[in-house]
Amino acid sequence: MRVGVDIGGTKVIAGLASEAGRVIRHAQIPTEGQNGYPAVRDRIVRLVADVLSGTGVKKSSIKQVGLACAGQIDQARKRVLFSPNLNWRNKPLGRDIEAATGLPVSLENDVNAATYGEWRFGFKKEGLNVVGIFLGTGIGGGLILNGRLFRGSRDVGGELGHITLNPHGYQCRCGNRGCFEAYCGGSYVVGRVRERLEQGYRGRLWEIVGGDPVGLHAGHVEEGYYLGDELCSEAWGEVIEYLGVGLQSVANLLNPDLILLGGGVIQGTKKLVHEARLVMKQRAMPASTKGLRVERTRLHQNAMILGAAFVSSD
Repeated sequence: MRVGVDIGGTKVIAGLASEAGRVIRHAQIPTEGQNGYPAVRDRIVRLVADVLSGTGVKKSSIKQVGLACAGQIDQARKRVLFSPNLNWRNKPLGRDIEAATGLPVSLENDVNAATYGEWRFGFKKEGLNVVGIFLGTGIGGGLILNGRLFRGSRDVGGELGHITLNPHGYQCRCGNRGCFEAYCGGSYVVGRVRERLEQGYRGRLWEIVGGDPVGLHAGHVEEGYYLGDELCSEAWGEVIEYLGVGLQSVANLLNPDLILLGGGVIQGTKKLVHEARLVMKQRAMPASTKGLRVERTRLHQNAMILGAAFVSSD
C-alpha cells in the first residue's frame, strides 16, 4: 500500500492507494497556510495517520508516502525550494515528514505528479511522449518524454504556464508579462471580467451571475460567450485563442503523442478543449499534429494522489 498527499493552498488531501492504483480511502483538512510551515507540516503528519486509521492497514505495510506540492522542488534533497501559494522557501518537507512518520517519503511537484498519475493510471501509459497542462488558478505543466517524467537539469522544468505568448501582454504574478498563465489561468481571466462588472458593465453575463460578481467563475464566462455577451466574447475568445496557441507551441516543440488538459477551468467548462484544439490544428505545422490526441484528464483529484504515491518508483 502507498499514501499520496496533495498539498494545496487551501486544502490537503491524502489517499490510501493499492499497488494496482486504486484509491481506497481519502482524508482531507484545510491547509491553514497562514499559520506557517511548522503548523502545516504537523497537519500533514496527522492527516497521514488519519487516512490509515480504521483501515486495518499496518504502518509496516506502507511502502512510501508521496507528497505533491505546488512550486519548485528539489526532489533529491526532498526540499520545497519555493512554493508561492504557501509562501515557503527552502523547506525540508520530505525529510521532516519522514522523521515524523517513520515512513519512506518522496516529494514531487504537484503537476508533475498529476501528469504522471493520469498517464500511468488514467491512460494506461498510452504514448511515450505526453504533456499535461492543468488550468486552475494559474497553469501548471508536466512532461513525460520517452516514457519518463522530465524534470529538467535542476528539477524545475515543465513550467508551461510561464512560457511567454506575448512579450507585451498581461502582467503575470511571476513578474513577467504575457505568460500563458496570465492569458488562460482561471484567476486572471475571472479577475479581468469581474473588474469590468464592478466598473458597471451590464449584459447577459450580469444576468448569468444573478447580479453578483463575487460568484463569477470561468464557466459563467464561457456561457456568456455562447450567448453573445460582448464582454465574454472578448474575454473568452482570447482564452480560446491563447490556449490554442499554447497547444500549437507545445505540438511544434515536442511533437507529443498526447496532450492532457485538466484542472478546474477545464472541468468547469464544456467546449474549451474542442475549441482550443481547432485553433491548434489551424496554426500548427501539419506533421506536428498528425496522430496527436488532445484529451481531458480522467482521474481528477486522484491523479495527484496516485502520481505522488507512485512516481518515484518508475
